[in-house]
Amino acid sequence: MKKLCILAAGIGSRNDNISGLHKALLPLENRPVISHIIDKLNYDVEIVIALGYKSDQIESYMKLVHSDRNLTFINVDNYDGVGAGPGYSLLCCKDKLQEPFVFTSVDTLVESDFDFMSIGENWMGVSSIDVNKSINYCLVQGSKYLDKLYYGSGDTAYIGMAGVHDYENFWNSLEEHKIIKDEYQVIHGFDGLTNMKLLNFTWYDTGNNESYAETKKTFCNDVVANKSDEAIFIDKGKVIKYFDNSEKVKLRVERTKYLNGNCPKISIIHDNMYTYDYVEGEMLSNISDEKLMRKFLDGCKEKLWKGVPKTDSFLKNCEEMYEKKTKERVLKLSDTKLDRISNINGVEVKPISHMLDKVDWNWFYEIGIPSCFHGDLQPENILYDTKNDKFVLIDWRQRFGDDSKIGDVYYDLGKLYHAIMINGQSILKDMFSYETKGNTASVQFYAKSNLVYFMDVFEKFCKDNSYDWNVVELLGILQYFNICTLYDNFKDGRYGNFLFLYGKYLLSKFLLRSNK
Repeated sequence: MKKLCILAAGIGSRNDNISGLHKALLPLENRPVISHIIDKLNYDVEIVIALGYKSDQIESYMKLVHSDRNLTFINVDNYDGVGAGPGYSLLCCKDKLQEPFVFTSVDTLVESDFDFMSIGENWMGVSSIDVNKSINYCLVQGSKYLDKLYYGSGDTAYIGMAGVHDYENFWNSLEEHKIIKDEYQVIHGFDGLTNMKLLNFTWYDTGNNESYAETKKTFCNDVVANKSDEAIFIDKGKVIKYFDNSEKVKLRVERTKYLNGNCPKISIIHDNMYTYDYVEGEMLSNISDEKLMRKFLDGCKEKLWKGVPKTDSFLKNCEEMYEKKTKERVLKLSDTKLDRISNINGVEVKPISHMLDKVDWNWFYEIGIPSCFHGDLQPENILYDTKNDKFVLIDWRQRFGDDSKIGDVYYDLGKLYHAIMINGQSILKDMFSYETKGNTASVQFYAKSNLVYFMDVFEKFCKDNSYDWNVVELLGILQYFNICTLYDNFKDGRYGNFLFLYGKYLLSKFLLRSNK
């Protein structure tokens, strides 16, 4: 049995892209880093995983998605104090590694079809790096074999992966308890090994914010964009949703009973994660049949948007979701350089606080229709099951204000408007842009032709059913302000800035048309 040890005990303080999520689960193409590592291995490899910080997250995920693998979990008692570090994590796994083995840091990915598990000698993984960034790495000197490891300036780095053939010598050397900068390092185990071969890899580092951002440029085929406090994984026929806020998990599961069978069956696998089976279906955003769009909307009116009497609590929740949330979300963008831009696409715009003061918020409270709701009704969350000729709704909102059962029909309609206008798939493909020069800006994006036609279908549906199109449009515009601050880490923040500018452009046109 070949053995690979994955070192995943550390806190990962240099990478905070998604709050509360262990670095082993950072998404690349909507799959966690650790899954990318495991999928490079043959099934005859026993995988030993050293766990410490947020170990329950990783173990829950592994047991769900990689249950067909030979997995052994080792608890590392000290993963944060003096003497912690990859060397100590590896020592905790010693009893399971009494034979030749390979180990790797969980934030190390390599691009290679080379079967590095079958090498019958000691080796170290290395890669060329930018000399200007060498201070961040343990550096390697040598051509074919290792001469020395050092810190300083250089162009070749140790990548956190190695093969240990002479394991007894390695353990004897590692156990000398040498600590560097308060950490127990694995490199001292190499002192007991001779003829350490250097193997060059194409290396993708996910260990810090900068390198993770660079790696994502290669692993760029995301299906869904992740927020700064949420992530979605699509892995081995399962969909796993992560939330930094565990209360959201409970509420979303609870809400399935109010969605009238329009959503998949879900289950909680961890305080911060739930899962459901991957739905074989086509996203509405990829469908060109306008009749299906109308069929979906008519179905929502019949099966989802079932009205109930209006109450004081509903009006309070409308105020919370529309006025208060919008103003709170844009507060940190108010009076910024971006907000001081006064002309967008040739249209004069005022500061966002000024424009929001012109919105008639009472309009929403008066016209709102209390009902069951989805809460994030957009084309990427609407799947058409062609085999069974039915629509399946995914990724619903957990509550409307403080109510997990009753929301506003107009909230769903506004969500549809904003996402038909700006399609998520186009954003993932980077088909949007903005430019600023002085106090002027221009914004542009690719609009999918089928969704352009869908907007016409949508508008007709609303008018046929006496939904106020002006309210739908305005709520859709306000959605851009509500979500722009949630994508601080997506596309280097460009997407959030784009949404803010485009939202201001549309809102200014709306207010001018309304003479406000």
